[in-house]
Amino acid sequence: MKSITRLFLILFFLPVGLFAQNVQKYDISIAGISIGEMTASKKVTGEDSQIDIRSKVGFWFFGKIELDYHTLSVFKGNHFVKSEVNSKTNKGNFRSIIIWINDHYIVNSRNYKYELDTEVRKKVFFSSASFYFEEPKNVKEFFAEGYGLVCPVTKHKDHYEVNVNGNKNRFYYINGKLDKAVMEFPIKNFVVKRKDP
Repeated sequence: MKSITRLFLILFFLPVGLFAQNVQKYDISIAGISIGEMTASKKVTGEDSQIDIRSKVGFWFFGKIELDYHTLSVFKGNHFVKSEVNSKTNKGNFRSIIIWINDHYIVNSRNYKYELDTEVRKKVFFSSASFYFEEPKNVKEFFAEGYGLVCPVTKHKDHYEVNVNGNKNRFYYINGKLDKAVMEFPIKNFVVKRKDP
């Protein structure tokens, strides 16, 4: 009985900042028609954080396309240190991995009609996944996990724009929270819209 009481006290008085999770849900659409959903979750443990983004969509593009997309990004403090992106489709599967080792990133990216194996020799503090939990007010560049590229962030009047391998994406925020993202994609452009305000 003492051990149960002790466990209860530990869990009850555990500092909130020690472990916290934030979950956001989004609808994904093409030309106003819903094609799937996305769930973005951020888990914070002490000073470290992990962002997990999962989406599943289906649409018609010269045949039925089904896409199951998963991004997992890890930060030590505010330093982006690792990510893995897996996209599974009925047309093929792709995987991109970025990892910080000593003083540089190793990038191994496989995407739709795209491959990149390289090193990036500077620290980066923002990633594609970060856009879902933080408005990039003072961010000049970010790591695009799916392509393994460090790309600039440009502030416009009502949105932020990024150019990832020729694809321009726009992020719109309301009171610091992502409201929607308009994404260019090699196969089809789509809109990601927050479900709950």
